[in-house]
Amino acid sequence: MASHDLQTRLVETFHRWQHDGDNLPWSPQHPLRHRAIAAFQRLGFPTTRHEDWKYTSIAPLLRPAYRLIPPPLPEPTALLHWLPALEGLPMPHVWLLNGLPVVARLPEQGQCWSFLQNSEGPPSFGSLLPLEDEAFVALNTAFAPDAAFVSLSGDSPDEVLHVAIVTTAETEPQLAHPRLWLRIEPNAHRRVLVSFHSLGAHPSLTNAAAELLVGPGAHLELVVWETDTTPAYLITTFSALLEQHARLGVWHVALGGAVTRNNLYIRLAGSGADAQLFGAMMVEGQQIIDHRTLVEHRVEQCTSNQLYKSVADDQGTITFSGRIHVYPGAQKTNAYQSHRAVLLSEKATVNARPQLEIYADDVRCTHGATTGSLDEEALFYLRCRGIPHAEAQALLLQAFLAEAISLLPDEVVRSRAEAVLEEWAHHTAEVTP
Repeated sequence: MASHDLQTRLVETFHRWQHDGDNLPWSPQHPLRHRAIAAFQRLGFPTTRHEDWKYTSIAPLLRPAYRLIPPPLPEPTALLHWLPALEGLPMPHVWLLNGLPVVARLPEQGQCWSFLQNSEGPPSFGSLLPLEDEAFVALNTAFAPDAAFVSLSGDSPDEVLHVAIVTTAETEPQLAHPRLWLRIEPNAHRRVLVSFHSLGAHPSLTNAAAELLVGPGAHLELVVWETDTTPAYLITTFSALLEQHARLGVWHVALGGAVTRNNLYIRLAGSGADAQLFGAMMVEGQQIIDHRTLVEHRVEQCTSNQLYKSVADDQGTITFSGRIHVYPGAQKTNAYQSHRAVLLSEKATVNARPQLEIYADDVRCTHGATTGSLDEEALFYLRCRGIPHAEAQALLLQAFLAEAISLLPDEVVRSRAEAVLEEWAHHTAEVTP
């Protein structure tokens, strides 16, 4: 019933906006918005009867009576004090506050613009995301109040562009639809950090969508930072297209709010393209993280690698669904995938669904998934050397998770990620019998 009620409210609100709308570049009359609301009406919210959502019910996300329009924007400088998850990270360059872009500063050879500046979006805007097939992508496209368009050129691998996405729910529940379009220009080498935060005592649902275009010979190192442990709801969809000889590295660091669903879609569209995906995911209490990847090898001589580490405690649930799709003609493909999980409680749950779909014969593709408890022999070894049980367990958890972030190239972000993992591991070890 909540799903139907919220869907009805959203559709009615959109049509009311359409009736009262204007002719600005990103008005409800935009043809992409028309397609999006039609797709959302047709699809409806997914349920556990949908194959891609069989392990994660979104019913809790749909119950609050969300405010559907952005509230007044908070002052970005004040957010630095209110959001502890920003501590230790580079200062944000671009904010997406309840879906509205605010530029604090830009690095050299960086540009940012938006629809509300009376600018047209880039021609490729909206083309990478599965609007017709996924309700949350359609919903974001229909309701995103604006979009941040960022273009980066040059060879500046030592500077991290930080995009901070914040949803505020201080007076009532809030639904936000931040939208990001990012282009790494040909032969550029850049680092980007996208962090997610919620603020306020009321429930919030952040439904974020991002399109990433990595040009020929370009290299993007992307960190997705989800360490806000407030009981908020988060849906993210990142879709990337890699052109010839482009390289992409993605690191996900996720501690889990109430429910987190991450969709990561990679399209290797130019020969010689390479994608490296890593993730460290941790849940406790009744937290849920559902992480889905799809890597499409569309042309020959491309490579991809996926390594994800998960730890679930208490009644927490982690789902990892990883799919590799090798298209006809995509010969000389090398694709690997691995998900390893540790359960710290008999009531914790890990679901793993590695998948291969191959339509070429000259390929090397492997996948694997393992789930178990901490190594009792290693724990016994540490205890025999006088290390208390909680500290020994924390050390083993840190060592287990560290592999997923060890190749994180930026020293500042890597150090902060290591500190977050260490803090979580010690906290978990202290409360786990």
